[in-house]
Amino acid sequence: MIRNYTEINWKRALILLMPPVLRKPVQASWLYALLKPLSNVYDDTLYKMQHNGQVIYMEKVLNELFNKEREFKYYPTTQQKADNGLIFIDDATRPEVQYLFTNDEIQNGENAIVTFTRDNEPRREFRNFLYLSSDLDFSSTEYFNFRINIPNTPEVLCTVEEYRNTIQGIMNADLAENQKRSLLENLSDKLIYGGDHPYSAHPDAVKIQTPRFHKVVNFYKPVAKSYETRRYNYAPVTEV
Repeated sequence: MIRNYTEINWKRALILLMPPVLRKPVQASWLYALLKPLSNVYDDTLYKMQHNGQVIYMEKVLNELFNKEREFKYYPTTQQKADNGLIFIDDATRPEVQYLFTNDEIQNGENAIVTFTRDNEPRREFRNFLYLSSDLDFSSTEYFNFRINIPNTPEVLCTVEEYRNTIQGIMNADLAENQKRSLLENLSDKLIYGGDHPYSAHPDAVKIQTPRFHKVVNFYKPVAKSYETRRYNYAPVTEV
């Protein structure tokens, strides 16, 4: 596999490059500590190169980062993905009528062009329209290019208040500093939500406030594509 040729065993490479007389545990540990930032950048870059904006890769990345309790596997249907508690992507709601028109033309009172419904019947009206425009224009609609569905489980989603209470509980716990640090680091993978969704009135729409989530999605998604985040209820099936 090409993976074997692109991955570097940094510890082994470091030992091989050290003069034999200096190959001592203390010197090796010190040099590896200096090399760690380069190793992290290399691993992160390699991971990004192995994934792209395809749906299956975006789902894989989101699950590996924010849904570590569930093992990511490929499932052909969205129902199977939901049954297994995965973060998955599906098509968002589409307007009934689509036509090429800009917001400026509507505001300037231009005559409506012929529009076509999905049954190919022509109309000249502006209800339920989708038009070509800028991201600013699209922000006033409830139509998105795709939807990200997130399992509503404590391991993945939590409210802002729950997140603050968890942090406060860790800080007040009678634990060693390294244990507290480890627990706090694990919280960085949680998706925090709160407040009303800015562009959607759907009851399951959630406003994700974790910056890392949006950074990852915006890195992989195609340019100018909008998305909505919704939660769905998931209860693991207990085997008898």
